[in-house]
Amino acid sequence: MPNLYAITGSFKKQALDFIADPQWIIPSLVAPFTFTLVTLMIYPERDASIVLYAVLGGGILGMWSNSLRASGFSINYDRMVGTLESLMVTPTPLMEVIAGRAIWNALIGLLNSLLVFILAEVVFQTSIRLADPLMFFIALAIILLSLSTIGLFLAAFFVFTRASSVLTQILELPIFIISGAMIPINLMPSWSWPLSFTFGPFWGVDALQIAAGVSSTSPIPVGYAGDLLILFAITAVYLTLTWMLFKKMDGKARESGSLGRY
Repeated sequence: MPNLYAITGSFKKQALDFIADPQWIIPSLVAPFTFTLVTLMIYPERDASIVLYAVLGGGILGMWSNSLRASGFSINYDRMVGTLESLMVTPTPLMEVIAGRAIWNALIGLLNSLLVFILAEVVFQTSIRLADPLMFFIALAIILLSLSTIGLFLAAFFVFTRASSVLTQILELPIFIISGAMIPINLMPSWSWPLSFTFGPFWGVDALQIAAGVSSTSPIPVGYAGDLLILFAITAVYLTLTWMLFKKMDGKARESGSLGRY
């Protein structure tokens, strides 16, 4: 049974850190807005698919950046200030502490997605019309869960490296691209498709397209329900691997006793 007190405490601390350090506003809010603005300005004659990709791109970028930051920068910060070893020896598993941080960053990512929609409508009068708003936001929430799970999975690796900040920046754009939110996958090289198929948010993005009333660009059309089922299955695999990795990482970390070196 998860320790809800620990998760809640970690959530509150992450929220306070975010509010106290204004630099996170740039990658969390300003960068996704900028991406949407540039995309919409590049295509003055905007049809429904262009508008959707601009808005989806900004929204998914914000969600992924926040999820990645919860796993990467927070671990690096714990190591820098000397709290990582203390977290490791507490009765609460480190995975639950990271989960509380990930929930806060997920909420900021979801808020960012909604603000991107509002910005596109107010500034560019895009007249976004979703075929099924409820289905759209259900898929958006599940994508957020999947991205947060990937962030948890990466956090276990980041515990063992002093270069988590560098890895975070390296991973941000490639994973964003293979999700299909930035570039339709059918415009990408066919050799890259299998990588996208194993990435849960790709199926979520396809579900968003269907819910928005835009033609699916997936080489394997499975419909809205099929997309969500595959997304759930891949996310369940992520969670299982994450739990196993954290258990393995915990044993190795206690054996080496060198996590505090920065």
